[in-house]
Amino acid sequence: MIIVTRPSPYGEELVQLCHQAKLPAKHLPFFNIIKGQDLDQLAQHLENLQQGDMIIIVSPQVNLMISTQQKVLFPHFVHYFAIGEQTAKQFQSITGRLTTFPPKDENSEGLLEYFQSINLSVNNRQVLILCGDVGRTVIKKNLTRQGALVKNIQCYQRAPICYHIMLFEQQQQYSFIITSIEHLLQLNQYCTDTHKHNCRIIVSSPRIMAEAKLHHWQQIYLAESANNQNLFKTIATLCHNAISI
Repeated sequence: MIIVTRPSPYGEELVQLCHQAKLPAKHLPFFNIIKGQDLDQLAQHLENLQQGDMIIIVSPQVNLMISTQQKVLFPHFVHYFAIGEQTAKQFQSITGRLTTFPPKDENSEGLLEYFQSINLSVNNRQVLILCGDVGRTVIKKNLTRQGALVKNIQCYQRAPICYHIMLFEQQQQYSFIITSIEHLLQLNQYCTDTHKHNCRIIVSSPRIMAEAKLHHWQQIYLAESANNQNLFKTIATLCHNAISI
């Protein structure tokens, strides 16, 4: 059984892809996505930007919240970047602003490598990182060291969903889809050493993989990114290789 822990609506979308391929899958989100504490001040932060400043969008959840802010206008004179292609296209469709994403790795490290490859200077630039309540510290720390004036704008928050402590059967072989360290930590609350030995997790970044190893997960598979198509590609590859999911 494939357990998809992504929040709505992306979790349901991935489950549907699995069902279309006749793979058993269930949506079991660990968080609800709710309004972030900085969302109402987003327009004010945008007004303070100047020519050549930057905005970074870290996830599709940011786009969901931005789409509810109809009076927010994103300036044309700043540079827009997103962690991945899906996030970039969604943001562009909502705001009409051209949004660039890293051509290779769709994660924080990939975006920073892209900045380096194009010799992007961030010294004395204002950078707004539109994000959630946790994570993405790598980008802020790196750009701050380069002289950027970085602010994290919390557009959404994760509200944990609590389940019964005996959520998963001991002898069932599950495949867990994990797209953030926070999801991994929630999963650990419901899993025993037996689960960590018998079950597999599919993760969306090397950082999550490293964290999973620290928590003694034995079967860890790395997808190219948190994009549902890439996650499904990894799931399908495991099935194609005759590994029981």
